[in-house]
Amino acid sequence: MTERARIVIGADGRNSALARSVSAPTWGLAPTVTCWYFSYYSGVDGRSLELYVRPGRVIFVFPTNDGLVGLFVGFAIGELARVRADPESAVLTAADAIAGLGERIRAGRREERFYGATQLPNFLRMPHGPGWALVGDAGCHKDPFTALGICDALRDAELLSEALVAGLSGERPVEEALAEYAHRRDEATLPDMGRSLAMARFEPLSEEHLGLRAALCCDQRATDHYLLATQGMVAPQTFFNDENLRRIHAGAAGVSG
Repeated sequence: MTERARIVIGADGRNSALARSVSAPTWGLAPTVTCWYFSYYSGVDGRSLELYVRPGRVIFVFPTNDGLVGLFVGFAIGELARVRADPESAVLTAADAIAGLGERIRAGRREERFYGATQLPNFLRMPHGPGWALVGDAGCHKDPFTALGICDALRDAELLSEALVAGLSGERPVEEALAEYAHRRDEATLPDMGRSLAMARFEPLSEEHLGLRAALCCDQRATDHYLLATQGMVAPQTFFNDENLRRIHAGAAGVSG
């Protein structure tokens, strides 16, 4: 059976078959810089997201469905051979380095095998061409450190749908609408790619950023807003503006004084 369409959309991941079949131009920004190993546990107290960044690794702990808690650990890619040899030992050793975390995990029961993600290149693809378009990881893949994959996919789907409505309705030429989609996608995702790479390379934070984090420690609402802004869940400028940053630092100074 053969199906025909004016536009075929590839939402089929970083190894997109559609991108391969149309030879979509690709720009490699960086090779894989981290490897990730993870599993799921029952009987672990994990009612909120926990994030721990340590030299050469990052740990995420978070609640999922069926009362399970996910434990994800990202390692610098240079550690792949060691970690791959015994993922459970490497992950639990990383958890043991966080006060109380290793004990909490070990008190529970692992309900899944360990999974690994070791091929995580950072690239952009041209997201459209004659009769085709790409969304999500198929068009842009970044290190999962910032966990933006599904957010990017939903964003791209919305931007592309707007472009296709304009193009297929005759409001503007299809190619012009798709070119605008590509521009908007790049404008939205390039800053995130740079930030994700810097974090995934475990680059040290600037003194300015360390000072901001110190100021946030006494303000849970501001901390929530900071995480939403850095994870792309709200517009970054709603947090990272001079007025808001002055307010946060002034509040921290008042508490310490």
